[in-house]
Amino acid sequence: MVFLGDKILYHLVCEMRTLNENAAVAEKIQFYRTKRYMTGNTLAELVGLSRYAIMDYENGVTEPSLEDLNKMAVALNIEADKLYDDYYRFLDYPFSVKIKEIRKEHNLLQRELGAMLGLNRRTIERWESGRNKVTREMWEKFKVLGFLADIRM
Repeated sequence: MVFLGDKILYHLVCEMRTLNENAAVAEKIQFYRTKRYMTGNTLAELVGLSRYAIMDYENGVTEPSLEDLNKMAVALNIEADKLYDDYYRFLDYPFSVKIKEIRKEHNLLQRELGAMLGLNRRTIERWESGRNKVTREMWEKFKVLGFLADIRM
């Protein structure tokens, strides 16, 4: 405390928390939860999950569904995309439209795209209809093949 005439000056020191631009989804969940001074139990209750599920998400043991991430964003009072990485942005696009865009942009039939990914035509058809979700592993294959480099999400 410092006195300056008839005024008291306080010097406050606050911890500045920042999040790395390339932080993993697990780190983002934990960062925003702790930034809100929320326990894992509280977040779990607000989202309708077990505290073990939140712990597994934050430790990177399991990957949350897009729906769970969106619920966590509501509970944390943040925009959902703050918790997303590129894979979740792909799923949120929605991915079924994106896959069809990718396929048509490259003039590929469903069976041709399937063959490039080591899958059958029915899997591509299910993705394009939104019946099945693209796994992170398959999303990585899309990246390796260069299909995601030229399309904006």
